[in-house]
Amino acid sequence: MEHVSVHESPPGSLTVGLYVVAESLFAAERVAQTVAERALRSDTRFRGCRVTSCSAALVGDYFDGLLGESGGDGRFMRLPYEDTEEH
Repeated sequence: MEHVSVHESPPGSLTVGLYVVAESLFAAERVAQTVAERALRSDTRFRGCRVTSCSAALVGDYFDGLLGESGGDGRFMRLPYEDTEEH
């Protein structure tokens, strides 16, 4: 966990942003979900509160950096037509 930000969303709601460094997007989302749920259980002031969604946002600078790597297009997966003999 590197950073946490909290801001009010619609009345009665909060958006909590967690900056997590992890091996994968899936791992980062699991860490964020676990931390958010643990925080809600740890303080009685959060009684009745719940996590309604948990998802990761793309980090533009990171993905822009991929464009400068070998191949120059930022892709790690082959395109569908590259997986056939008919390309």
